Amino acid sequence: MTNIPALVPFEKGSNPYVRVLSGGYVLSNLQTVLSVAHKNRFGVIAINQRSPYIVTASLEAAWQEHSPVILECAESETEYCNMAPDRMSNLVHDGIEAMIKKYGYTVPVVVHQDHVQKDLTLIDRAAQAGFSSCEVDLSRLPLDENITRSAEIVKKMHPLGISVEVEEGEIGFAESLKDPDHEQQYFTQVEDAVKLVEATRPDALAIFVGNGHGNYVSAPKIGYDRIREIADAVASYDVYVVLHGGSGLPPSEFNKAVNSGAAKFNYATSVSDILFKHFTPEVKAEMEKVAKEMNRPLRKVLKFVEPKIDAMDKAILQVAMNEMTEHIRMMMRDAFYSNGKAELYK
Repeated sequence: MTNIPALVPFEKGSNPYVRVLSGGYVLSNLQTVLSVAHKNRFGVIAINQRSPYIVTASLEAAWQEHSPVILECAESETEYCNMAPDRMSNLVHDGIEAMIKKYGYTVPVVVHQDHVQKDLTLIDRAAQAGFSSCEVDLSRLPLDENITRSAEIVKKMHPLGISVEVEEGEIGFAESLKDPDHEQQYFTQVEDAVKLVEATRPDALAIFVGNGHGNYVSAPKIGYDRIREIADAVASYDVYVVLHGGSGLPPSEFNKAVNSGAAKFNYATSVSDILFKHFTPEVKAEMEKVAKEMNRPLRKVLKFVEPKIDAMDKAILQVAMNEMTEHIRMMMRDAFYSNGKAELYK
């Protein structure tokens, strides 16, 4: 038997950092959101919040579609997107208050610190900022070390009502998947997934089944059978499968993943690309200049040009937010079947 504590409800009584909004509204955690999704066979989109404008678009889409949503930020993005936990939490909670006031109803929102690999104290800072979920990603380590260190995080977070996602099978960048025909040998193994879950008792499990972060350079071959095998194997632990790296896949591919048992879907690049394409020539030129000076990819200089983005014509920024909102709404409806599912959480 494991000595990992069970996840308690995410509420003020168990967690002093929980923020209570209008009408007593509080965030949800992954267990709350994904258990309903799994039971009713739909997926929940998890959108990387690389900009305050993406926060607004994500919440608008969730409220307009009456869909649960996960707002997340990877460890690396906290620096280059200027999305430290305190700032992101403030943006999201203020945004939720605005949605409640605007629409007069609520939908479940999870705020998730994603892909924490190097600085595990970031999880503590996220907890103190009011986040309701986190991912400790130690998939690059040997499995036994992944287990030992992930278990310590679960032990700290579960008594606070904060859900924990773990990862087995390193998920890299889509551009590195040069030979999809031979990726199967690197797929997460069912027995490894079960071993990690049994020892750490997380709430969600990210796996590698041919998926990768960023835009794919060629059509990936996603292992839907492996998704189903792992989802079935960990279901008795109330653990739900996560698929990272979905940008560029058509809705039909996500339909297959949902039907195979995946419940959480990380989705970042396709949304931020919409925002980037609306940047003025001046902003783009500044990004290229800074990126060259710092020897960084364009996306990793966002925080240095944020003042110039904010100074853009508000009408242009609104068009960008509207387009991001519509894209996310389409994905909720056509890819994940989550539209209208907020009612299941009442």
